[in-house]
Amino acid sequence: MTMRGAMKKLGAGALTALVALAVLGAGRPAAASTWCGENGLIRFSFVEGDTIVEHLVTGEPQGGVTIIDVTAWLSDLDPVSRNGDAFLRLGGAELKLKITGAEASIIGQDFFDPRALSIGSVSGNVAVGFHPGLRCGPGFVKLVHWKVLFQGRPANVRIGLDGTDLRSCATQPGCPESGTQALYVGADAANQLDCMFGAGYVPAWVNPEGEPDMTPVTGKVSWRDVGVFKGR
Repeated sequence: MTMRGAMKKLGAGALTALVALAVLGAGRPAAASTWCGENGLIRFSFVEGDTIVEHLVTGEPQGGVTIIDVTAWLSDLDPVSRNGDAFLRLGGAELKLKITGAEASIIGQDFFDPRALSIGSVSGNVAVGFHPGLRCGPGFVKLVHWKVLFQGRPANVRIGLDGTDLRSCATQPGCPESGTQALYVGADAANQLDCMFGAGYVPAWVNPEGEPDMTPVTGKVSWRDVGVFKGR
């Protein structure tokens, strides 16, 4: 079945977009999602590998343009469990990249799971399902990589997220008023597909002028406030 056919069969109004993605990967009927509060931060890195580098100073443009690599990580995860079952895998994620300070074009987007199923409308607007799920460990997981093009040499560019239009949040009780900046769900293989968490983010900077503002942008409701999960 094509992705379009699967979405039609599931019914657009039956699920949030995020849970639908994970269900498509798992091939199982959808369960109602439960808002679990915020756990973790999206961090951005400008280098490959498992090192997070949040400031980038570029050289002179090549051919009049500057092209950079940006990787989004879900990090700073508190270890939690529900009914004794640890949260260890992601079944899907939704986030929207926001670049301010210079005009930018996203010329490439790819995921670290080769089986990822993405239905984001444009690059930078990520709505993706993973099956059997991306393993979190210890406290972080790579989500998505972008190639971003600027005309000339950009200055004082801020890399962040736009959490104002998360489709999966809009109809989820407790989510819209939380102010969260990104979303993710648990994996079907762990029977946690119904668990929807939020995440904040830490800005990253390209050619910052002066001391860049690295203040995390977070929502108002943590997993501790909601109480669905407990620390472990």
